[in-house]
Amino acid sequence: MKKIILAAGVLLMSANLAFAAKPKVSHDEQILLTIDGTAVTVGEFEYLYHKNNEQQLVPQSIDEYLEMFINYKLKVAEAEAAGLDTTAAFRQEFDGYARELARPYIYDTETERQLIETAYDHMRQNVEVSHIMLPLGQNADEKVAYGAKMDSIRTVIVNGGDFAQLAHDFTYDSSTAERGGYMGFITANSFPYQFEDMAYDTPVGEVSPVFTTNFGHHILKVHSRRPAAGYVTARHILKLTNGMPEQMKAVKKHQIDSIHALLLAGADFAEIAKTESEDPGSARNGGMLGEFTVGMMVPAFEQAAFALADGEISSVVETPYGYHIIKREGHRDIESFEEAEPKIRSIIARDDRRNLPRKAKIQSLRERYNLVMNRPAIAMVESVIRNNGGLNKTAMESLGAMSAPLATYDGGSVILKDVINTLAPASSISVASSTGLFLNRLNSMIDEAVLNKAIAELPQTNSDYRNLLNEYRDGMLLFEISDREVWTRAKDDTAGLDKWFAEHRDRYTWEKPKFRSYVIFATNDSVMKRINDFLAANKVAGKDLDATLKQLCGKNVRVERVIASQGENDIVDYLGFGGPKPAGTAKWPVFEAYESEMLDRPMSVSDDRGAITADYQTSLEDKWVKELRARHKVKVDKKVLKSMR
Repeated sequence: MKKIILAAGVLLMSANLAFAAKPKVSHDEQILLTIDGTAVTVGEFEYLYHKNNEQQLVPQSIDEYLEMFINYKLKVAEAEAAGLDTTAAFRQEFDGYARELARPYIYDTETERQLIETAYDHMRQNVEVSHIMLPLGQNADEKVAYGAKMDSIRTVIVNGGDFAQLAHDFTYDSSTAERGGYMGFITANSFPYQFEDMAYDTPVGEVSPVFTTNFGHHILKVHSRRPAAGYVTARHILKLTNGMPEQMKAVKKHQIDSIHALLLAGADFAEIAKTESEDPGSARNGGMLGEFTVGMMVPAFEQAAFALADGEISSVVETPYGYHIIKREGHRDIESFEEAEPKIRSIIARDDRRNLPRKAKIQSLRERYNLVMNRPAIAMVESVIRNNGGLNKTAMESLGAMSAPLATYDGGSVILKDVINTLAPASSISVASSTGLFLNRLNSMIDEAVLNKAIAELPQTNSDYRNLLNEYRDGMLLFEISDREVWTRAKDDTAGLDKWFAEHRDRYTWEKPKFRSYVIFATNDSVMKRINDFLAANKVAGKDLDATLKQLCGKNVRVERVIASQGENDIVDYLGFGGPKPAGTAKWPVFEAYESEMLDRPMSVSDDRGAITADYQTSLEDKWVKELRARHKVKVDKKVLKSMR
């Protein structure tokens, strides 16, 4: 920025003029330092400083962390200078991170809150319903056909038809067909959310519109509502009658009546259940069913259990399974909103509702970016599909050559040929299904386009996302440049590592001496004798021993270099420290030492490679940082730093 020098007279003359105040820069936007002229804000520094201190046992001061931070940013600058941020592999990985990190920010929080509150409102009520279901269909055309059939059934009902009879005749829900579709009272979080919403939204006495879930096409009739009954804990004793002739059912009825008399006379319910109940799942636990709520048991059983007082035993209850006696052990009301919210969030995250806040956000983005659909162009595409009998190869070749925009938004558009090129010919489905396929893909691409635009703008509009994204980006670059300059270099630079060790040998000592040797393992004594005879006649260096002996004996020999203190290895204890001889393994029962030494400090890099390599890496990094500090210009705004302290 050019410095402007004003004459004293001008300054005096301007004393009476009003000057516009400079826009106040927020704390986070203040520039803490620059590296080669590139600014680093207080917000970025403080984000990483606080995050780092949360992970430290002993927090660092701002000044201590600043030195680390400068080194970190210098390494990132070096990676950028090397072009690591421009490679295709980096861009692909980083773009993937950017989209994943943006996910929590690309949803509508108000929609999420409404979903949670609606789910809790449902938990506070039970709804009594009947139900008719038809299959979803194996393909798009069948789905349309079953939907049309369900529309017809609903029309009959609305015009006075008997819901129960139609359910008996047409429903595919075998569990309710014999009861005319009657399900009894249902509770929240027990059915697909589309089913639950329709049950709770349909007025008492009315029939719902036709709706679709992943299980089929449905209509519901709502009979009544009541406050939620809460949860009951109960035991039961069961005598099975399902599918039995009347004579056998009479026998079972006599048995259950006798048991009921014993219980009323004071017999222990749990003990009787263990010996008499024919429900194997609960009998072993004294008939305990645990906690359940409305909609989890067949209606007759549920009604009896919820009608009891705690500790009360029911009369004999008949269900499609048989005869029951129920003992209610306890009950509880539904949770408070605060208690229920985590559970509701977890349930929503597992069903289709998890996408609704995102869809609401996309709709708002369409409006924000002034999306305009090109209706004439879309109508033309539908006409081509219709005239060709579907989205077949001929239709796609015709449409794939057109560059007409199907939708436009601020700064972008979705082009016809781009949509068509993402589709495969669909000659085996109807015109209606082909049109639906095209429109679905068009809308998906529009959603993707506005989402990409919003994600691209997010770093400018959301500091949390910006800081997190910068952290990921810089972390990726830091890893790549550090691997190149330090980690891989230290690993591959054998000569440099040996030189480092030779110059710093005195710093490496051990608390206890170590035995260093090559241990030869053989499959039997004759193989070991052959090896010893060979080694007596031939001098072989330890580093070449394994390859040489494998040429001699093949898979009957194995060589392992060992270095260990006493007590760390049974074989080393025996060979080097006079310990008891351990038994070899089944494959390697025979072993002997070769080129053995007792050392009180490492004599080569391989004797303590981990520690020596780590120290060499540290030396390379220290040297590298000094070079970076000398090569790059770092300027810290001391006034800003002081205000942060």
